[in-house]
Amino acid sequence: MLVLFACFFIGCGLFFIGYFTTKPTYYQGNVSVVGRVSDNFEETKYSYIAVIDEVKINGKSDKNVKVYISKGENDIKIGDTIAFESSLESVHLFTLDSFNSSNYRAGVGYTAEVSSDDIVVSNNNIKIDEKIRLAIKEKLYSNMSEESASISYAVLFGDKSGIVYEVEEAYRDSGIIHILAVSGLHISFLILLIFGFLKLLHINKYIRFLITTLIIIFYAFLCGFTPSVIRASVMGIIMMISSLLGRRYDSLNSLGFAGLVIILFSPLSAFDVGFLMSISCVCGIILLYPAFYRFFIKWCPDFVSKYFAVSFSAQVAIFPFLALFSSQFNLLFFVINLLVVSIFSILYPFLFIISMLSLILPFLSSLFIVGDYGIRFITILAQIFSTSSLKVALTPLSFGICCFFFILVFILSQVFMAKPINKFILSCFLILCLCCNYGFTSISTKFSTGVVYLNSYDEQVVILKNSSGQVLLIGKNYILTRYMNNNKVNSFDYYLAFEELSMGRLGELSDYNISHYIAREGDTSVDNILISYGDYTISAGDFVINYILNDDEDVLGACINFDQICVFVANDEENNYNNLTYYKNAISEYNPHLVIAGNNQDIGRFCDATVVTSKDYAYSDFSYDLNGNLYFKLDYDSFVVRGLD
Repeated sequence: MLVLFACFFIGCGLFFIGYFTTKPTYYQGNVSVVGRVSDNFEETKYSYIAVIDEVKINGKSDKNVKVYISKGENDIKIGDTIAFESSLESVHLFTLDSFNSSNYRAGVGYTAEVSSDDIVVSNNNIKIDEKIRLAIKEKLYSNMSEESASISYAVLFGDKSGIVYEVEEAYRDSGIIHILAVSGLHISFLILLIFGFLKLLHINKYIRFLITTLIIIFYAFLCGFTPSVIRASVMGIIMMISSLLGRRYDSLNSLGFAGLVIILFSPLSAFDVGFLMSISCVCGIILLYPAFYRFFIKWCPDFVSKYFAVSFSAQVAIFPFLALFSSQFNLLFFVINLLVVSIFSILYPFLFIISMLSLILPFLSSLFIVGDYGIRFITILAQIFSTSSLKVALTPLSFGICCFFFILVFILSQVFMAKPINKFILSCFLILCLCCNYGFTSISTKFSTGVVYLNSYDEQVVILKNSSGQVLLIGKNYILTRYMNNNKVNSFDYYLAFEELSMGRLGELSDYNISHYIAREGDTSVDNILISYGDYTISAGDFVINYILNDDEDVLGACINFDQICVFVANDEENNYNNLTYYKNAISEYNPHLVIAGNNQDIGRFCDATVVTSKDYAYSDFSYDLNGNLYFKLDYDSFVVRGLD
């Protein structure tokens, strides 16, 4: 018990140390920012999205800044030192009970928006790891199709930013997304490749160990020391040490040590999706493999039994986390993994060898065409299996259920050496805890007549609920799913569209289980779309919607009346200076109780009502930054305001 309490308080201490060291400073108004553009960089047709490191804000060293740069005369490249003045929005690592893993790994503390014309660009300084990654990336894209090159780059370094959404979803839905994140599978292949090659050269075993360890550490450095890479690397090095010393390799203790190393240096990694999935997957294999192997060996050959045992153990272990993140479970995972892992065991070492050798011998990069065919074949398999009807949508589970689940797995495994009767009693108790936890967390969070406002990087979502229990949704962004999971919201009665509802747009909204769509224009072949055509007003249940249009018939927003409340919601796509007069007239005519002004703070100066905007200006009663989330409980003219975070 003393050990447990010590671990608990040390863990709490590490959490608060990690939390407060990553907590950004609040800056008011414009500040001076100087930093170097890292290779966490994306270029689109009209903008750059870059994470700058080595940051100085008002002359003092600070956390990294994620900058959204609209294109102008200045070109921005990786390694450039840039200087600009802008307001900064602090990044919240915890939003709607979810952890922002990507910003934590990148060390991002702030976000900013600026035009490239307002940026001063100076010397270019590319780091050694960036040079290597960029050189390999250039060779991949020069010798492979764009799709295969982006997948190959992810396979080698774990960076999935270049993969198109549809392809990544196919890999995820088919159950092979793990090959795109550098982990134990990759490190194992790498150790076998290097160690085996050095053994063929009859190099001393201590020298073999030293060379292999240095290469593994360097490879982890190239991958950015992500939690899954560190875990796999530490376990791989411990395995080599045990072999070197002639000692038995204890995988469970090795896993625990690797996890401890990660948490000591990066405490908040305990909330990182990659860390949780990586640890749970290996833990499941260690604890469940013997039982699955004993079962399958009765019916299958030895090598098939081993594969099935590993595959089923890993899938059972990550199952709670797939549910936690509201994913889908493909019942044919063992079939596609059997095919893909067999191909991948040859393809990954091939890509790694050619990537490294092509840095020295550039003419070898033409061999990437062979890898292109392999990647294309795997992608085709992923797309075939992702369309299978044998997919199960998982109900989101709480983190507490995941904890109880793993304790249960540990108790049932052969690692927990206790009498069968004691195992049975403990298992029954844990199953009871699981059921109670699931029962309590499955209760939907109810709110009375109200408005929920979710803003994420200037993409706003508004959810209206009336006293009849009908729910109207406006807009979508990535934190809407988090809100639905946390509040057990499974569907919406209505979706109000400011844009034309094409079939493509309806497909994007299909995950939200919307009963009826409301729009001025749309595909009339779909039964559940209510088209207002030339009318400015349309009724949907107990909601009465008044569209606000300009002379060109562009939808500027809508006034929604329900329960004697009027809420005005601006359309950010048309929310500009030229349309301010129309907004002023609409607000004067409908006299709303609540105005959601989006990114146009100037609307606030026309209003006597409560105003919400994603910008921080004096006209707004409530101003929230790029991750602003609000819940308004409406009681006619009385507002009770509560932050969702």
